[in-house]
Amino acid sequence: MNEGKPAPGITGIVVTHGRLAEELVRTAELIVGPGRDLHAISGSDLCDETVVRGIRDIVAGRGGARVLVFVDYFGGSCCINSVRAVEGEEGVKVLSGVNLPVLLSFMTKRETMPFEELVDHLVRRGRESVKVIDL
Repeated sequence: MNEGKPAPGITGIVVTHGRLAEELVRTAELIVGPGRDLHAISGSDLCDETVVRGIRDIVAGRGGARVLVFVDYFGGSCCINSVRAVEGEEGVKVLSGVNLPVLLSFMTKRETMPFEELVDHLVRRGRESVKVIDL
């Protein structure tokens, strides 16, 4: 795949503790409209192997599309299970620290940017979205 051109059909998977994944996806869709190929997986009520299998099933059904797996925080069980699920897969990246601005940027930019550029943009967006508001 040519890294200089936008990568059509990038699949997103949000994997978090609690119901955060579902709520992030739902909230993002309220703001920008329904997101195709955007999946939410909660790690809370599922055993590790079920989370890994769920991610692998989505990745297997991607039809060659690139995949970004968003996790809530680095080193947690959702992150570890996501890495286990996609280890060795080409065209798949795991990003930790998902937040609403990152997910909104993913939904609005994934069809317009090359994959690696999109990943870099999302990391910057995440950093830029954390601010101290002086009163």
